[in-house]
Amino acid sequence: MDSRSGGLGRARSTQPSHHRSGWRQQQLCSDLYTEARPTLPRVSRTARAAVGRSPVHHLAPLLVLAALSLMATLSPAESRDAAPDGGGRRSYAAAANYTTLNCKRFHPTYAQIDTDLHVHRQLGTHLNATRFIDSHLSKRMSGLTVGFFGGRAYLLTPTDFPAMSHHAKLQAAYIRQLLHLQDTFGAHLPDVVFVVTTGDTPKHCSTHVLNASTPRPYNFKGTGCSHSAGFVPGPYPVTGIGKSDWWPDLLLVPNFHFHSRLYDTRTLGLVQEYGRVPWAQRKAVLFGRFSRYHMNRAAVDPSTYKAGVGGRQICYNGNKTCPTRAEFIQQIADKNPTRIDVSTRAKQPMETHAKYKYLVNLEGQGISSRMEQLLPLGSAVFKQASGYYAYYYRTLLKHRVNIIEFWRKVPEEVLEELDWAAVHDGEVEAIAAAGVSLAQTYLVGAGRTCYWYRLLHGLSGALAYTPQLSQWPQARLLREVLERDMPSTPEGREAYAVPWAP
Repeated sequence: MDSRSGGLGRARSTQPSHHRSGWRQQQLCSDLYTEARPTLPRVSRTARAAVGRSPVHHLAPLLVLAALSLMATLSPAESRDAAPDGGGRRSYAAAANYTTLNCKRFHPTYAQIDTDLHVHRQLGTHLNATRFIDSHLSKRMSGLTVGFFGGRAYLLTPTDFPAMSHHAKLQAAYIRQLLHLQDTFGAHLPDVVFVVTTGDTPKHCSTHVLNASTPRPYNFKGTGCSHSAGFVPGPYPVTGIGKSDWWPDLLLVPNFHFHSRLYDTRTLGLVQEYGRVPWAQRKAVLFGRFSRYHMNRAAVDPSTYKAGVGGRQICYNGNKTCPTRAEFIQQIADKNPTRIDVSTRAKQPMETHAKYKYLVNLEGQGISSRMEQLLPLGSAVFKQASGYYAYYYRTLLKHRVNIIEFWRKVPEEVLEELDWAAVHDGEVEAIAAAGVSLAQTYLVGAGRTCYWYRLLHGLSGALAYTPQLSQWPQARLLREVLERDMPSTPEGREAYAVPWAP
């Protein structure tokens, strides 16, 4: 039973439905700005395809008992995705390596998956929308369209790696991660198609503006959406490292830098070394070093607008560019040199950062991957509230629990937080320790692998069609692309040589 529709889950088709009864664009937008509501488990794909006959007798009795026992301990959303499906889709929990990796340990992070899939489950993720976003992003070399079929990873449309410039290195990290999923979970992976992006911010039309329930003809005026020939509205099965609430359909995944920078070894592996600097010996100064990036945003996105000191306007380029780092350094740091040492001058190693009690994380063009580098250092991380978030921000980061947040409205809020920290030194030390614990517990290779696996199972259940390899005639095995195609050009060889770990 689907609690959102009051009846059986929607039937799947290969055509988009632009006129779903009971849905209006305004209702969708309003709903997506609220917390996702708990829902009852939906009927499995097999049950939707064959209402009136029970699929249970096709299953071994022991498998049925095991599934029922498991589902009794899961949340409604987990139960929906964990249910075995006679159509070839297996329970995610049935994979032996799901237990070996202790994927249950990372349960708190999976709530973001349900939030990201909310609009996909409401409107369905359609084949035509998937083909459109594949064409739209691949032409700009902004995305890699991939899929799993029969437990094997495929590149579904040709990609020109040299044309991707530095993004080829980032995509190489994800290609290796997808192959790692194949090697880890094999046939337990669902058949599913999606587009992997590596940009700082999403580059597709928001479902707040146009979506599968929007009546034709589309009114593109003032939407900021690309309306190339053959436009099909979302939701789109697109993954990315960061987003704001303006793109509810974007599926957050762990940052590629976790892989290419060997995070578990080169960052988490040094926690003990960073901890050799006692809290009492660390400087009570807010420290940070950054590149000269300006934040990019959609002009109509209220969640990412940033005002400067005193609430003054600092964004330009039609409100699409906000020099937040420059504003903080020039108007806050430079005017409080005894309390704040933040600049874009020469970079400093993490060992230097660990000598300070307070470290600041200022967002870049979108989210900053510096966040996960700072958490393990044993210092309290002062995080700018930008409106952008990564896959673990909203489920794990808590103000004055494991981080200290500021700039919800204006940057000078950081001075108030520094005043508070000065008279609550013991609490701030505990916040710093909680940040280290968070990173060591959740931001590990097994957690990233489990997150991807759970996301793919969740996305599979939201598809409004049955994915088939025959729908992608140019598909090639992803391992063949990595081992044969990528090393065939100088740019590809450079991407191929980038270090990688799960």
